[in-house]
Amino acid sequence: MSSLPRTPFSVHGGCFCKAITYTISIPAFESRPLLDSDRHPPKHAFGAQTNVAARLPVISLDHCNSCRRISGAIIQAWFICPQRWVTFSLLARNTSSDSNTSEERITPKTTAEVLRPSKELEEATYIKVFDSSEQAHRTFCGRCGTPLSFLYSGLGDEMSKEENWGPYFDTALGTLEKESAEIEGMRPGRQGWLDDGIGWVKQVFDEGGKSLGIEKVDTV
Repeated sequence: MSSLPRTPFSVHGGCFCKAITYTISIPAFESRPLLDSDRHPPKHAFGAQTNVAARLPVISLDHCNSCRRISGAIIQAWFICPQRWVTFSLLARNTSSDSNTSEERITPKTTAEVLRPSKELEEATYIKVFDSSEQAHRTFCGRCGTPLSFLYSGLGDEMSKEENWGPYFDTALGTLEKESAEIEGMRPGRQGWLDDGIGWVKQVFDEGGKSLGIEKVDTV
């Protein structure tokens, strides 16, 4: 199984209508936070594991009921990384529709401002937040509806402390631009909330398309 690059690289993504875009700048391998093998072992490993998987980012398939229903996808996939790696660019709501006028965009100083936006930022841009529970915060685009991120704010999360990973969050993997999604190694390495998964979906991931009688057909 191929691995993500060990050298610094960046990926880009955003919502469908481009009102919200982001850049994730991944540092060199040695500067990426280590996963805690005791707290975060790949309980449900997906594919062969490499030494690059010992550090962030984590790319995970999520079978949980909430993520499935909220995203509208039969399974969700997340790119999990420190907030400090990410820069967001938000289209201002007062941007003119005149094609001859350059659009106005807002770049928040911190990712945290986007993950739990203030009322002022929601009114000034298209970023919206939905709290699926008291401690689960999910952003989406208020113009095209694309689900973008997940943030857990529970106080018991040891890995969010500065001496560990520092504040982190999940970005919906499907919001990456195609070129970024096709970077070598940009694929899930584990699965989460497997007990919540839909039976045939888990079977497909275990056995491939043959489990559903799906055969590869050459197109003309």
